[in-house]
Amino acid sequence: MTEKTHSFWDFVTDEAKKWTARVAFAGCAALLVLLFTPWQERLQAIWDSPDRLASISDKLDYLTQEVMRATGEDRVIHEAPGLTYVTEPVYVGDRITLNIVVRRTRTGAACTLLTRTALFTDETNIATPGPGVSPSRQVGDSDTPMRLRLDVPHQLRPGRVTVHLSLEFDCGGKRVFDRTAPVAFMLLERD
Repeated sequence: MTEKTHSFWDFVTDEAKKWTARVAFAGCAALLVLLFTPWQERLQAIWDSPDRLASISDKLDYLTQEVMRATGEDRVIHEAPGLTYVTEPVYVGDRITLNIVVRRTRTGAACTLLTRTALFTDETNIATPGPGVSPSRQVGDSDTPMRLRLDVPHQLRPGRVTVHLSLEFDCGGKRVFDRTAPVAFMLLERD
């Protein structure tokens, strides 16, 4: 019977040695993983991720607004570049014909043009308004050529004059103002 107990205790000690070796090996492996894995940085990144996501979202919103501003999509209307001009010659006391190609932007798609006022600037550099006019039609989202007849204020001096339109829109109950690019023309005296 002593042999049986002796072999039982040998079995228990052998198993204890094996389990001790396994636990020591697993502990060393875990220690190496902890030492060589930046777990603290990962946990910090996970913790800070909502703030970082909000920051990225803010930057994306800012970039979207800047792209819209750069392309003119933040305005109500967009003028086709190089297609706006005044039919000349223009003499003192005459009406001018402003040729312009415009379209609505996505921002201005739901807006309604209420009034347009021509602002004239001569060599005195003082803006002089023409009469405010209610539009006869609205512009769509495709390039629309328009020919506008505008009265020239009598106080303008002959010479180089610029004109631009000040536009008032109703965008969902909110008043929004926009303007066209200035266009130059020569105002000539009658002979």
